[in-house]
Amino acid sequence: MANKTTHHRDAVLNVMRSTTLTAFTPYVSLHTADPGLTGANEVTGDAYVRIAGTFGAPTDGSTGRKIANSAAVTFPEIDSTGNRTVSHFCIWDAETGGNPRYNGALATTRVVNAGLPASFEIGDLEVEEA
Repeated sequence: MANKTTHHRDAVLNVMRSTTLTAFTPYVSLHTADPGLTGANEVTGDAYVRIAGTFGAPTDGSTGRKIANSAAVTFPEIDSTGNRTVSHFCIWDAETGGNPRYNGALATTRVVNAGLPASFEIGDLEVEEA
């Protein structure tokens, strides 16, 4: 399950201050350690890029309502310059730059290297509002 970042919490709370909550295309990123509330520790270099995610309609979760990715999210292979051990993900509101909205730990730490790209199957990425 993903955690809300400070930016996302503020955006939701600011609705009560007559600030518009803007829809965004969710981009998934990989991280080598806990991204915290700021999206720190994102993988860099080689052929790495954030990947746009597609999410299904809300359904009941364990503690609230949730959405999950409705299409696989597959990152390109990295170049042969070395392995990356990834342990977390973030969902951003932009392909580059932007603001982290949610983050979470992967169920299993993964080593991503040439010939072994990271991929999330349908339903692997969940965001729940408790």
